[in-house]
Amino acid sequence: MAAAGGTRVLVATKNLRGYRGLSLDGYGALLQGGPDTMPQVLLRLLADHGKPVNRAADDLWRNGLHAQYAADPFVAFREAHRSVFNELFTRFGIRGDVDACIDEAFDEYRHAKAYPEVHAVLRELEADVALAVVSNMDTMVLLDALHNNGLSFTFIVTSEEEQRYKPSRSIFERAIRYLGLPAENVLHVGDSYLEDVVGPTSVGMGSLLIRRSGASGDPPPKSTPIVSDLRGVREFLRGSWK
Repeated sequence: MAAAGGTRVLVATKNLRGYRGLSLDGYGALLQGGPDTMPQVLLRLLADHGKPVNRAADDLWRNGLHAQYAADPFVAFREAHRSVFNELFTRFGIRGDVDACIDEAFDEYRHAKAYPEVHAVLRELEADVALAVVSNMDTMVLLDALHNNGLSFTFIVTSEEEQRYKPSRSIFERAIRYLGLPAENVLHVGDSYLEDVVGPTSVGMGSLLIRRSGASGDPPPKSTPIVSDLRGVREFLRGSWK
């Protein structure tokens, strides 16, 4: 978040101790909802066509989107959505205007709400650590969502900007360059083991998995540190400075 009155103390690299930079996943760490959750427009269309809205349908959405993230060459975020909407329309026999559906889904992402503790914790941290957002999201959609919640970050790295999706090394390497710190002094926090733990650790960053109450996801390895919200992130960071 852009410093709003606080002044971050810079320390010579050789004297750094613990994590002095923090990168955060946009949706899951800061904002509720996001593309890993089936958008309301698709839920409505399924219901209108008498199709089951269940875990299997939700998995089709999420797995289809992540398959697009892994495609080579890079597939733009909007085109990734187009592909998955078309796939599910075919699978479930749904008729609809795909572009209008994408617009509605993106509008939902723009108006996602920040989790309750986010503002207070970021205000506490901004004087002590450099902050960035690293997200598999269309840049303008993410900026709108942050703005709508009164959140402002100096450093924002998106898949659109890097032309790669997490867990690609390059998107985290860009975050390291922006933050201007050694990789081992930067902690990344997000809600996906593959994207937000495997990705950053591949470039030497620290990682912390956030699993909020009620969130689903495959169990990570037992060695993976986990917190339930940003207050846990704050304590994890402070513990690294001792």
